[in-house]
Amino acid sequence: MKPAIFTWMLLGLMSLSIPTKAQSTQWPSADESGTESASVVNSDSEESILPIIPDKELKTKTIRLLLNEAMNLRHEKEDVLEFKVQLPVGTQIEIPENYEIRNADFRNSSGGVERSSTGFIYNVKVVSVTEQYKSEFPESKIAEINQTEGGLYIFASIVESIQGTKGNFAHILAEQPSPGFLKFYSSTGRPKFSYKKSLKKRFGARLNKEINPESLPEAEREKWQRIYNELKKAVDRTRPTPKSYLMMDRENAKKWSIHFERRGIIATHGAWTIATRATAVRHGFASVPCAEFQSELLRQAYQRAGYRVTDDFNKAKGNKLIWYNTASVANFSRALYLAGWVPWNSALFKPPLGAFMMNASGLSPGHTYISAGDDGMLIVDNGSPQGRDLRKSTERTISIMYQTGVFFLPPGITPSAW
Repeated sequence: MKPAIFTWMLLGLMSLSIPTKAQSTQWPSADESGTESASVVNSDSEESILPIIPDKELKTKTIRLLLNEAMNLRHEKEDVLEFKVQLPVGTQIEIPENYEIRNADFRNSSGGVERSSTGFIYNVKVVSVTEQYKSEFPESKIAEINQTEGGLYIFASIVESIQGTKGNFAHILAEQPSPGFLKFYSSTGRPKFSYKKSLKKRFGARLNKEINPESLPEAEREKWQRIYNELKKAVDRTRPTPKSYLMMDRENAKKWSIHFERRGIIATHGAWTIATRATAVRHGFASVPCAEFQSELLRQAYQRAGYRVTDDFNKAKGNKLIWYNTASVANFSRALYLAGWVPWNSALFKPPLGAFMMNASGLSPGHTYISAGDDGMLIVDNGSPQGRDLRKSTERTISIMYQTGVFFLPPGITPSAW
């Protein structure tokens, strides 16, 4: 491979930070660790069905959660999520049953503005606080908070508390495309934009290079198909899919994270929790763990399929699949390329279930996610392990993170043209 064909940026860990002049106000840093959690109210166990509470006022249904630690509520002001109030431990909140996860710039505890690929749950209502905080949060103040113009946001690190670890992720039924989606995509999911020039510059002759599976040795052809099948099993949202592929207990996730780093032992389940709640938290990039989540999905697919990930991702190739090397979008896409995976232009080809997808041309700052079906209109990412339908995403969210320019597939797996 000639260096001129493939140009790489030397980048550290993926960051969606936006440099701004620090503000004089210091916001509480209650929920910037990525370890936040909440408990579903009235749920006896993880096996329990979520209590859905009819909300007569809103004519909708909500899920009630109890915060296990203090967390911040934010509201949107001039396209930035600003601090509204810090909720104490023991606060009960409600979120819609069909809650949304939105990605937006937010004010951090240093007064600067960042963007988290994990995002924020919207729209939140405060229900009550514990007795010791009632003088600070009387009913009148709670009512005032709930009437905040534009609605309230809470960090989506608590999404695992809503989803649990047992049972299945639901089959996502296709939504009607929103005006925001239709600004960037046709109703079929074909992009109205193209990154052809930057993709050609970055990936050279390998871009859109079909590899006939019959040209591969039988053992290699079987290997790629089996790994790809395991990826699809974990992220398919066109049918109910076991949560165990992505979710596990946090303490066990931490153990698996350490096992891999110390001994190279790879888990076969719990990819989301291991990546976002263990590895990314341990190493200080909890708000931007998208590339690490995709890396863990890939490692586990190799493991379940019965192959060694180090055969294709190793020090000799310069693409070792471990956080300090691949926890950025640019480096993760580079690792896939060096392992022989084929980059495809999403303006010309449909991202099938199980394809690793990337915003723009797969550089950092950026975002990476995986197709969960419907030609890439359903996706799974670090903020949405339960799945996200891009058709219902806002124009702002798509413009920030989901203008899919490139996706990767194993050798011998060819997508359909639009």
